[in-house]
Amino acid sequence: MKKFYLLLIGTMLSTFSLNAQQLFSTTNIQSAYKNQTRTDSGAVGKNYWQNRGNYDIKVKFDPATNILSGQETITYYNNSPDSLKELIIRLYPDFYKKGVHRGTLFGDVKEKDLTGGVSIDQLVIGNETITDFDKPEKAYHDNTNLIVYPNNAVAAKSKLNLIVKWHYTVNTGSQVRTGMIDSGSYFIAYFFPRLAVYDDIDGWDDWSYNGTQEFYNDFGNFNVEISLPKDYAVWATGERQNSNDNFSSTVLKKLNIADTSNKIIHVIDSADYANKAVFADNASGVWKFKASYVTDFVFAISNHYLWDASSVITDSAIGRRTLASAAFNPIHKDYFDVAGQAHQSVYYMSHYYPKVPFPFPQITVVDGTDQMEYPMMVNDNPTPTHKDAVQLTTHEIFHSYFPFYMGINETQYAWMDEGWATIGESVISPKMGEPEDEGIFSKGRFERISGTDRDIPLITNTKLYDGDAYLANAYGKGGICYWVLQDMLGDSLYFKALHQYINDWHGKHPTPYDFFNEFNTATGINLNWFWQKWFFDRVYPDLSIDSVSQNGQLVKIIIINKGRLPLPVYVSVRYTNGHTRNFHYGADVWSDGVKQITITEKTSAIIKSIMLGNDHVPDKFEKDNIWKAK
Repeated sequence: MKKFYLLLIGTMLSTFSLNAQQLFSTTNIQSAYKNQTRTDSGAVGKNYWQNRGNYDIKVKFDPATNILSGQETITYYNNSPDSLKELIIRLYPDFYKKGVHRGTLFGDVKEKDLTGGVSIDQLVIGNETITDFDKPEKAYHDNTNLIVYPNNAVAAKSKLNLIVKWHYTVNTGSQVRTGMIDSGSYFIAYFFPRLAVYDDIDGWDDWSYNGTQEFYNDFGNFNVEISLPKDYAVWATGERQNSNDNFSSTVLKKLNIADTSNKIIHVIDSADYANKAVFADNASGVWKFKASYVTDFVFAISNHYLWDASSVITDSAIGRRTLASAAFNPIHKDYFDVAGQAHQSVYYMSHYYPKVPFPFPQITVVDGTDQMEYPMMVNDNPTPTHKDAVQLTTHEIFHSYFPFYMGINETQYAWMDEGWATIGESVISPKMGEPEDEGIFSKGRFERISGTDRDIPLITNTKLYDGDAYLANAYGKGGICYWVLQDMLGDSLYFKALHQYINDWHGKHPTPYDFFNEFNTATGINLNWFWQKWFFDRVYPDLSIDSVSQNGQLVKIIIINKGRLPLPVYVSVRYTNGHTRNFHYGADVWSDGVKQITITEKTSAIIKSIMLGNDHVPDKFEKDNIWKAK
């Protein structure tokens, strides 16, 4: 039997460091600990509070004019200990308003799509009606926010009713996550005025949506009524409440089958349109949906989309099922397989990774113009290949967990949702026969900017940057970090910690520190040395083979961590006799300041070549990862 040893050069290494340094924490986080809304163990604090808003919405959309008009009643619960003298109302469609600031990454809006923004026809706050929105002391627009100072502050631990009537013109081009898909199809997102988040960390989230950074919303219940021409079908967040008012008996029968079938059912197919069998003869054109405790509501409509669906057992203990659907234009041939991809995605997420039952009763992937996720809905453009479709579908559906089950502030820490969707995609897509070309999605993006002045520490507020730094951090570096963590901890300990984090914080607003602390507590290991390197320090991925020696039967291979980012070590040694020897060490070999490791082995075989790394491990400079005997 061959024997091998691992020597560590640097500070002596225990399995994990138990005396790791304390992480820098912001004054906001320190205040939360002091106020006991959060704890340094990661558990939810005994004084934790969270505001919420329930929305009763009636909206009418006319595809002939592209005018959307609505009326809503918002029941806002101020569960905080603070009296709120101002309210911030989100008007996301003002992204298309002339003069509004937009980011550089996705913010290109053509002149023809610029509008006057959202028109507020009525705003009632409590017993006060506000009509003038151009007075800084009372109500004024700040990019996509409407700042309001009501006569009476919203008292702590109180409830407030708001009534809003509004209208705006839906964009027909420059589709940044919302707008017209084709002449008979639309994906309508961010269409209703809503209260911004007020939390225990920052108070009001006054960030204005600019098209790059994504969203941070409170949880709430939605009752939504959508009025349309009678020849349009609707898919939306939540569960249908009045399918019998609009669909034909043919469609209803197939939908009922899909609700309990593992097989793909063509709920609406081309024959149904040809036979005028999609809608009931007396269809109302009014569609009702209900969604409980979600962070957003969106809908899609079409007068010609097909609809495929099946259901998945997501919780075997109680037999709960999720309806997985695709609504699509039949000219996009790749979409004929998307319902199946959605089915498999929901199954693997529930039972394999993250091994948490899918949190919602349905998920619909809509053939749209973007690559964007919403509670129970996905807006995905057609793709050129089956591989692209699988990877995109798994990625966007994985967002059901982050940020929609875990109500994270993705505006501020994009890696807290995109990083999880990245590793989820990279783990699940291979199970569906379509592995990532670079091991982990966006690994190359991270490698390209790593070690440069564009390589920004992950803990940096993502509101402060965009472009390639945003893409590399949110996707590549975030996803790789989660994979390295699992590789280091092992599956059992990793999932124990992940599930504790999810169980404690779903339906709430976790911060990065809650994530760090939960993993420290659940694993029983102080991982601060790891968090420090991956999230706070300016380090980069660069392992190298420093030297190889073979004296008689003793082989020594020295590996150096030039970039100082803790990465797993994968070494493959090939011998002249055709045999291969593989070595693997977790990223913890670099804890406590270790800068190099020495792998020793006793063997009579002669080394032919050595390869360091694999397709999951990033490396800025790969030329020194290969050694060949001369």
